[in-house]
Amino acid sequence: MIFNKKWTLKHKGKVNKSELSEKINISPEISQILKNRGIEDEKSAEIFMNPSLDYLRDPFLMKDMKKAVERIQKAIENNESIYIYGDYDVDGVSSTSILYLYFDSINYPVSYYIPNRLEEGYGINEDAIRKIHEQGCNLIISVDCGITSVKEVELANELGIDVIITDHHECQSEIPNAYAVINPKQEDCNYPFDMLCGCGVAFKLIQALTPEEVFKTSMYDYLEIATLATICDIVPLVDENRIIVKNGLKLMKEGKNLGLRELIKVCGVDTEKIGSSHIGFAIGPRINASGRLGHSYLGVQLFTTKSQYEASEIARMLEEKNNERQMIEAKMYHEAEEIIKSNERYENDKVLVIANEGWQHGIIGIVASKLTEKYYKPTILLTIENGEATGSARSIKGFSIFDALMKCKHLLNKFGGHDQAAGLGLDADKVDILRDEVNKIADYNLTSEDMIENINVEFELAEDKVSLDLVDELHKLEPFGLSNPSPRFIMRNLVLDDIFTLGKNKQHLKLNVYNENTYECIGFNMAHLKENFKPGDKVDILFQLDENNYMGNRTVQFLLKDMRMSHPKNAMKDKISLKLFSKIVPNNENNLYTINSDGKNLISTNINGKYTIEGSKDINIFDYLVDDTLVITNTVNGFYRAISDLSLLEEDFDINYRENTINIAKLQLIFSPNIDKIDVKRYNNIVLYDYLYNTKEYSYLSESKNKDCNIIKYYNETDQLYLKNIINNIIPERDEFIVVYKLALVNKIFELDMLDIKKTFNIMPIKVFTILNVFKELSLLDFNLDYDNNTMSISLLEKPNKKLNLDESIILKNLKDLKDEYSKSY
Repeated sequence: MIFNKKWTLKHKGKVNKSELSEKINISPEISQILKNRGIEDEKSAEIFMNPSLDYLRDPFLMKDMKKAVERIQKAIENNESIYIYGDYDVDGVSSTSILYLYFDSINYPVSYYIPNRLEEGYGINEDAIRKIHEQGCNLIISVDCGITSVKEVELANELGIDVIITDHHECQSEIPNAYAVINPKQEDCNYPFDMLCGCGVAFKLIQALTPEEVFKTSMYDYLEIATLATICDIVPLVDENRIIVKNGLKLMKEGKNLGLRELIKVCGVDTEKIGSSHIGFAIGPRINASGRLGHSYLGVQLFTTKSQYEASEIARMLEEKNNERQMIEAKMYHEAEEIIKSNERYENDKVLVIANEGWQHGIIGIVASKLTEKYYKPTILLTIENGEATGSARSIKGFSIFDALMKCKHLLNKFGGHDQAAGLGLDADKVDILRDEVNKIADYNLTSEDMIENINVEFELAEDKVSLDLVDELHKLEPFGLSNPSPRFIMRNLVLDDIFTLGKNKQHLKLNVYNENTYECIGFNMAHLKENFKPGDKVDILFQLDENNYMGNRTVQFLLKDMRMSHPKNAMKDKISLKLFSKIVPNNENNLYTINSDGKNLISTNINGKYTIEGSKDINIFDYLVDDTLVITNTVNGFYRAISDLSLLEEDFDINYRENTINIAKLQLIFSPNIDKIDVKRYNNIVLYDYLYNTKEYSYLSESKNKDCNIIKYYNETDQLYLKNIINNIIPERDEFIVVYKLALVNKIFELDMLDIKKTFNIMPIKVFTILNVFKELSLLDFNLDYDNNTMSISLLEKPNKKLNLDESIILKNLKDLKDEYSKSY
């Protein structure tokens, strides 16, 4: 593969006006994004962009909800002691907070318990149950945890404590024997939406506990916090999740919850423009930071306080904890990277399993996520303490880390989580065994294509559509998140003007690109890309549209998500270009360029219906890149253009430089082919990304194709210059032959990097390849090209008996004939 990440267009070609865009007065671009999400009619679009709280589902459809409500009401009637048992992350803290706020609203005192992440770990634990029992607790309501706590619930039962579990995590084979278990992921739960976060489930419990008419008003006391949890827990933003978040974000602008309002202020976020990205990347991490450092209770105190002073103080403390967390995280990340570099096995492992002593329990999940993002491999990160390894796992699309751990549960002391994230603990001496086992599972389930991140792109954004109006209009599609991702676009063939790193640790990337206009791009945590590009390179970029607001001056800014080479500035210093040059010159003595055609039967073009060899780029090429299509390129520029288009198809492909072909499903790309050696009758489309070398080749295609085959000439007059450059440089001067031979005489046998060809011989690489092929033909020397390692080896052969005569070279004769035919044709 040329590219580290796969880009897949949801819509290929131009974006046109639609009936929907005109009916509801939105731009064609927004209409196309809605269509990409399966929304094509007026009513569906209205519900999507304005999801009403009236669409919230009946909470009593959830298994055990009625049972739980009756038990809570009984506890209130009997003045029983109730404890809310939460988790220490944003979801758990939020769940605890809204349930506490509910009981406060009915003037019923309750207590809450959140385990210390550093000392107690995830979920309900037996010591906590005993502590709560000592406080005289009669009823525990778990939030965002408990679905795997079989032994712990059994202990509570023995101590006379009833347990109501509310959770959303994946269920294991045995469900705890609790008084009631509310989790829409249970097999026998018929609730129509099972993707709520933990706080979402707690929100449904409050809805069930509250009279319907009262809830229409009181729900606003919980909506902001439920929104925070739903965004930060990365659940799909569809159905009830979308209803909660869309309305919760509106409410945040008013700042109903005192504590959240103060935290937003500390983050420096403008409440008028607050969106899901601010929640996920600024506010959520500050709540998580306190939990990661063993102070989860701060989040609950913040969200439940009625004191402006206390809210301000807690928000300030959370900011300090977050700064502390960032320093610990940076140190851990560096240490994990050093471990990866020190062991070659990690390069081949499909799952990274890394363990180290002294790592902070609470930070492991963040670092695991960053490593997964960088290497695009499932990652299990563990800290070793007192003979036990505990930590977090993160995964990639198509690989359930939860299922993998389930198959390894005989090695684990505990585990739980989702397809994409999990927590686990095991004996330290079993870490290597886990590493072997989980990689065996990955080897069986993950192909090499699975290990390449696939980024879905809405469409290729036209330059004249980039505007602040479009930036503003995109807000109509919020909230963004899982199942409704922030729209991503691509632009291609932009010139890289400037590129540099910034940030305290130089971890961010800033660059300018231009075509008709200049665009400023910022790539957070993307500094690693810089080494692959130089100013002047032509690049394709993948980005999100954003704005930069500096001193009241609003400008469009691109949030860079990926960048790749469209065409190198200097082909002489580009590995791929050099490999292509090496394939232009034939490496045997057959007369490969001779075609028995008079060149009069010129091809009819599909573009304007005239009999001509002229082409056009004013078409949607993706209409033709279908099964049984042959793509022909003759220049480096045409090759890169073709690869750029083909890479946006759904299929994966590999390049075979030795065979000069690229196969993509039933679509084939050939570089610098011998036209008369192609069985053109098998193709339904033939797409030319370059001019052919002469009119005879056009005639051959026209005469040999099947009658239904379309020939598409996807080039224009400018592209002929690239082919002309090859023709003008493919035949070396006699002095250049002498330079190469003298160097071979001196060195006898030598090897060089292909990138050093120009520097070594001071001759253009395409000429060097011609010279080497001619010398090989005349038995003066031998050479070999190692495409995998990008090297060339040359060895001098025994001196021939007769004097060198270049006129005897059939290869040179072929090249001269080729040049003559080109001159006649153009």
